[in-house]
Amino acid sequence: MKRRYVFTAGVALGVAATRRTRRAKVAAREALKAKLTPSAIAADLADAIAEVGNAVGSFASDVKQGAANRRASYRPVIDNSNGAVLLLGPEKMPQGVPGPLPGAAVDAAAGAAATERQDRRSA
Repeated sequence: MKRRYVFTAGVALGVAATRRTRRAKVAAREALKAKLTPSAIAADLADAIAEVGNAVGSFASDVKQGAANRRASYRPVIDNSNGAVLLLGPEKMPQGVPGPLPGAAVDAAAGAAATERQDRRSA
């Protein structure tokens, strides 16, 4: 009796598994057919292009934020030989000069102008 029960249960599980697998196979085939239409391919391509655009925009935003943080860490220093205002980063500060003050930020336009003046003198 026990063997018959185990045999019957095995047959029932085998039939259920076979039917479930067959249904999944048919569903996968229909999904693949739906994905291979021109409109579906175009939609997938448009989504991929949008993701690349978002990634590039995010990268550009991160670079801009990093540049702003770096610019904020610069400190204006007056060159004694010619009176020019130079913007020095923390790694180029002379000994004994403290780093940037907390919350102090350099105006971006003034910083760019000072950098241009410095570039013209060094050239």
